[in-house]
Amino acid sequence: MSEPAPQRRDQLREVFIGRQPILDKDQGLAGYELLFRATTENSAHIDGARAAGMASADVVCKAFAELGLANVLGQARAFINVDALFLESDLVELLPKDIVVFEIDVAAFADESLLPRCQDLKAKGYAFSISGVTDVTEQLWPLVRLATWLKVNIDSLPLDRLQTSARALGTTSRTLIAAHVESQSHMELCRLLGFHLFQGYYFAKPTMVEGRKLDASTKGLVRLIKLVAEEADEARLDAAFRKEPALLINLLRLTNSVGAGAPARITSVHHAIATLGRRQLLRWLQLLLLSHGENVDLAHNPLLQLAALRGRFMELLVERLHPEQQHQRDAAFITGLMSVVPAALSMSMADMLAQIAVGKDVRAALTHRQGELGQLLALIQRYDDNDVEGTLALLAAFGAVGTLGMLGEILGEALNWVQQLGVEAD
Repeated sequence: MSEPAPQRRDQLREVFIGRQPILDKDQGLAGYELLFRATTENSAHIDGARAAGMASADVVCKAFAELGLANVLGQARAFINVDALFLESDLVELLPKDIVVFEIDVAAFADESLLPRCQDLKAKGYAFSISGVTDVTEQLWPLVRLATWLKVNIDSLPLDRLQTSARALGTTSRTLIAAHVESQSHMELCRLLGFHLFQGYYFAKPTMVEGRKLDASTKGLVRLIKLVAEEADEARLDAAFRKEPALLINLLRLTNSVGAGAPARITSVHHAIATLGRRQLLRWLQLLLLSHGENVDLAHNPLLQLAALRGRFMELLVERLHPEQQHQRDAAFITGLMSVVPAALSMSMADMLAQIAVGKDVRAALTHRQGELGQLLALIQRYDDNDVEGTLALLAAFGAVGTLGMLGEILGEALNWVQQLGVEAD
């Protein structure tokens, strides 16, 4: 039997998958931008730019097929950066039309063969986003007719030109995406200028409100988290939940969803814990902390998705990279999740840690990226930032087991877990 198939699977395992949310005006999830890159070692075996383009198409298609990205993305669109070489491959037509958006920079259309190929793919049902847009010129109009989305990097234009360009782009009747939105002030400006979607780190890095204190309901949630983590008996848990009726309602709603098909409705804390288990209960309470005690709506809240994904990713990394330290799994999950809490509560990390008790290892990881948990958190942040070189540098400490392919596999597993968490009762 020939060997090409195993080589293709190795190439897939070495793919680097970057992922950044695209949000609507209400910070709801509109889609993800996905970046697929192979390691230098893999690319070295590819002869020429044309072969590299075909290899990229092969990797992306297999990532959707074998990593199951179409399933874990749910209803969210996947914006994939492509060029003419990539689109030449017939493999791209294996990608799901209802999920994938081909994103192409304006400059790439200097290749005259690209526009006809895109028009052919559009006729087959594929959608396009044009990035690098600055002005509405005569040359842009054919691309406007091709595209559903137009993306502007707002930090590449001075304010007066951004205002002029936004007014002109507003006449195209296309969905406008503001990229590189790094602050709340950027967000408000782009909303005023008529942009519909937003991409950047503003939602994860809001302005910190120094000295903010937790409100009463959040303090009650923190008390419950502490009781569950300390394995308090059911009588204490029941008493604590009775003081937090909104949380009790959420708990019963969750467990009746998870326990669908049970012979009777779950109506008590005792039955809820028996159905859900203490470990899963703790996970949900921690996620509720990020939603200010409201319903955990993972399907529409990118910040909650990021928190859940970070926590699960950290937990799986401990399993893979430190298999002898399985006792650290819970601490790893908390570290990943708590790394997002300051953004959710508009607090500094110092204020958060002053009010929410965590272990010494978790504190060192969150504040100084120290210790094994700090190393893993730094690794995930480099990976989230699409920093291939930085990710590889941190992976080097783990020898042969630490590969981009391993991270890709863990990402697929973590995304699956987050999607399952998002299934709630009506």
